[in-house]
Amino acid sequence: MLPFAPTLSVRPLTVDESDVAGVLLNRWLQRAMYSAPMDDVTVREQLFGNSPPTLYPVRWQQRQVLGVWRVGELLGLLDAAIWLDSASAVLPEYHPIGLLRFLALPERADLVNSATQALVDAAVTFWRAGGVGHVKVYPISSGYPCFQAGAGLLPGDWADHVRLFTGMGFRFVDRYYCLARPVEHLLEEVVPQGGLSLAFRGGADDRRYQVFYRRTEPVAEARLVPKRVAVDGVLRSIGYIAHWDVDERWRNQKIGRWLLRRMVNDATQQGLAEVMVHLQLPQAAGMNLLAQHGFIELNYRGYSLEKNLSE
Repeated sequence: MLPFAPTLSVRPLTVDESDVAGVLLNRWLQRAMYSAPMDDVTVREQLFGNSPPTLYPVRWQQRQVLGVWRVGELLGLLDAAIWLDSASAVLPEYHPIGLLRFLALPERADLVNSATQALVDAAVTFWRAGGVGHVKVYPISSGYPCFQAGAGLLPGDWADHVRLFTGMGFRFVDRYYCLARPVEHLLEEVVPQGGLSLAFRGGADDRRYQVFYRRTEPVAEARLVPKRVAVDGVLRSIGYIAHWDVDERWRNQKIGRWLLRRMVNDATQQGLAEVMVHLQLPQAAGMNLLAQHGFIELNYRGYSLEKNLSE
């Protein structure tokens, strides 16, 4: 045994440390539903690239991957950024937002609290230096492409993460369900009413759907993105419903049903194994429609959190 307790040190990681960072990152990804391990190229792109790819529009400003070390061993890492996501980018006033994109904790339980506190303290210093007053943790638009099929959500069964974030004053903002169904047979598609037309954008690797009334008035849209993820430890190709929305004036007219069946059929024709989607807690109508089409609610809860640094 060492005659003293080695101190923890926190510093930004460099791209030359992508291999050790990837080992730590992948250990957590293996515990996350619909994720897949990252190779070194993906780790470098996601952790150390200036503009890592995301499913949703993001305007990156500053990024920093912080590592906490002890006697030359990387114990944990925190992926922090200053950004504008798709929601904040349209606000009339510019306010930089802090992002906690991913947190990998130490394996040793006795080091979890101190290592996390050291990482978050360093991240707060980084955010405040960039003029940030508000921080988002795991918002859905920030996910890694291999993490939760591209959604940056905190799994509710990561008990230490939940305990640590709430203990540091972060509050829950959104709660998500996860539903999925296998795709085997084509479903009958019925156009709900006359005057509606369906337009497509993108390709098989990112298909976007738009429904118009009389070819000019947009009434609904959706998006299906194929992903290669691990399901029960086996890599499979699935279709992730990244967007599915009907204008409020056009709801309850079976347009959402039409879009859902078209996405399931497209996934079937592409040879994907299943289709999955995240739904927010209040979306009861969507939950019912998915259940009618064979989607099963999985034993999963996803969360996003926020905090004002002045609190």
